[in-house]
Amino acid sequence: MEVRKRHVGEESSPSKVANVNANEKANGLKYKYSIQWHLILSFSLIWISLIHYYERIVPYSTLEKCLWSNWEDWPMDRHPHRIALIADPQIIDDYSYPKQFKVLNFIVKQISDNYLHRNFQVMQQVLDPDTTIFLGDLFDGGRYWDDAKWIPEFHRFNRVFPARTDRRDIRSIPGNHDIGFQTIKRDVVDRFAKYHGKSNDYITLGNHTVIMFDSISYSHADPEISKDAKQFIDTINQEISHDLPRILLTHVPLYRFKEIQLCGPHRESKKLFPIMYGDEYQTVIAWEFSQNMLKTFQPEIIFAGDDHDYCDIIQEYEISEGIVKQTREIAVKSAAMTSGIKHPAIQLLSLSNPEGSTGITYKTEMCYMPAPYAGIYSYILFLLLSNSYFVYRLKSRGGRQEIFKHTLLNLIIGSVILKTYFLTI
Repeated sequence: MEVRKRHVGEESSPSKVANVNANEKANGLKYKYSIQWHLILSFSLIWISLIHYYERIVPYSTLEKCLWSNWEDWPMDRHPHRIALIADPQIIDDYSYPKQFKVLNFIVKQISDNYLHRNFQVMQQVLDPDTTIFLGDLFDGGRYWDDAKWIPEFHRFNRVFPARTDRRDIRSIPGNHDIGFQTIKRDVVDRFAKYHGKSNDYITLGNHTVIMFDSISYSHADPEISKDAKQFIDTINQEISHDLPRILLTHVPLYRFKEIQLCGPHRESKKLFPIMYGDEYQTVIAWEFSQNMLKTFQPEIIFAGDDHDYCDIIQEYEISEGIVKQTREIAVKSAAMTSGIKHPAIQLLSLSNPEGSTGITYKTEMCYMPAPYAGIYSYILFLLLSNSYFVYRLKSRGGRQEIFKHTLLNLIIGSVILKTYFLTI
């Protein structure tokens, strides 16, 4: 009988099999509890590129389309005074969405604050206006707040819109969200004026008299509320020059006949300008008050806010029997992303009226802000795609714990990078 020899190593010993299994188990545990840093680094670089594009490249390129030299067209020897008009920033607060979850309200507040702050800072850098003027509705629920709530929101507003020390900045025109409309309290009006400046005032800019007027208080039925505005309108022509063109700035637009005085092609809404009133708002100043403002001030142009959408019309008023004058009135678009319009904007105004000049003394242009939701949608889409990749890559190797760890880290890194861009503009 043939005897077959058994060769050493032909069969694995039990101890060797155990060692192999132990090594495989150790390698599996090492993979399971390790972070795939090469993936995290790759996605971090994509996050930086994506956020830099929407938080820096897009805002700068958008505002550069509004450069004064693109549309002013003054003679070369002119030195115009340049003004940026900002309407209805209406910073989000607890009043804005009272039924919304607090966490969601916090997120909306952070996003909307960043949008306003970033655009304001880029606008100041790119356009460098000589004067910036706000046209009211600085706050959303300011008319309801006591001092304990109002003052912190005042400081928050100044953080969103930090005033430059080397340029003029005017924030004294109140809106109905700042002081109310039908129900106005004297202490609320006084508080707004104390912190923001006189609500009825005038200033000479670029050889023009720029008038800031609280038309809300002026039209109020309570004499205690309307007295300051009425005194101002009764005496202003004794104080200001009759030789300089006048520009009127107020919050609520003046009365118009909406079927005849159409807003023009730059209005987003296809509906006629609304003539209505409701809880603490009225879309236009009443006819008799509007006409008296026109006859007294006789402005070359009026800028208002409140409506949130653009409206460019011609107002007519009779200064004496048979003599009718016209003036242009523009309702400036809101600059906020939460204002119910698709394309927020500011209004630019260039004043040039050297001595002895004739003809046009002002030019104005609407300046669009960056698309408010493009960046947000892109961040959400990339977060979903990158986390889906983690699920696909790790589900067969690391399990749920590994997937959760990587997707959470991806979210944190994206949030930190975005917050860093928010804080460094």
